[in-house]
Amino acid sequence: MSTCGARPRARGTVDIGRAGGRVELGLRTRVIAPLISGSRDGLLDEAAAVADEPVDLAEWRADSMVRALAGSSFAAASDLVGELTATAGALLGALPLPLIATVRTSSEGGAAHLDDSEYCALVASLSGMADAVDVEIGREGAPDLVREAQRAGARVIASHHDFGGTPGDEELAGVLASMNHAGADVLKIACAPRSGGDVARVLTAGAWAREAYDRPVIAIAMGRLGGPTRFAGAALGGAATFACVGGASAPGQYTAREARAVLDIVEGAPQ
Repeated sequence: MSTCGARPRARGTVDIGRAGGRVELGLRTRVIAPLISGSRDGLLDEAAAVADEPVDLAEWRADSMVRALAGSSFAAASDLVGELTATAGALLGALPLPLIATVRTSSEGGAAHLDDSEYCALVASLSGMADAVDVEIGREGAPDLVREAQRAGARVIASHHDFGGTPGDEELAGVLASMNHAGADVLKIACAPRSGGDVARVLTAGAWAREAYDRPVIAIAMGRLGGPTRFAGAALGGAATFACVGGASAPGQYTAREARAVLDIVEGAPQ
C-alpha cells in the first residue's frame, strides 16, 4: 500500500505520492494527465507515453475499465475489484509519477454505471493502492468514504462535476463547504459555463475556497470557453490542471506541453 505522509509540508499544501516521488499541491500549478484506456495493456502504453511529457501526476480513469468489464449494465464491485487492484499495481510499477485513481460515474460524466454502495466499495478498494483517490462528494456515504480512504493511506480529492451548467454562487459555496466538512485533502469543482460570467464565478468560487479552507482547490470551467480557468494559477483555485497526452478525459483539455508552456508564462518558469 502506498502512503502519502501524515501532514502537508507547508500550510495550505498537500503532498501526494510515495516517499521519494511526492508532488506538492497548493503552490505551483501541477499538470495531471489522464489515463483513459479500458484495458491494462492500453493503460501501460499510456503510462509509458506520460513518462516522457511535462506531467506531474497521472489520473487513472478506472471507470473506462469498469465499462469495459461490465458493459452498459450496473456493475457489482465484487466482480471488478480483482482486475482493478491488479491494474493499479501494474500502473504503480510502471509510472515514475504519483497515481490518482478515479471512478467517474455516469451521473457526473463518466463511463461507470454504479449505485452508491458499489461506487464506494470500488473507490475504497483502490484507496489501498493508489496515492490518491477521487471521491464524488454528492454520493451517499461520501464523508465516510473520505475517512476510509485516508485511513488506507490515500489522499482524497473531493469532486463535483456539473455538465448541465454552472450552479449559482450559493450552491457552489455549499458544495465546496461540504467537501471541506468531509475532511477532503483537495477540493475540486468542474462546471459547464454558458457565459463569461459563469467562468468568472467558477474562478471566484475557487479563490474563495482557497482562502476560506486553506487547502488546494481545483476549479474548472469546462470547454474552450472555460480555458482561462485551467491556467489561473494556484492562488485562484488552480492547484492543478488536467491536460492530455493521448485522449482527453473532459471537454476543453489542452495537451500537457501546451499546459506547461502557458503555466510557465502565467506563474513564471521555475528557477
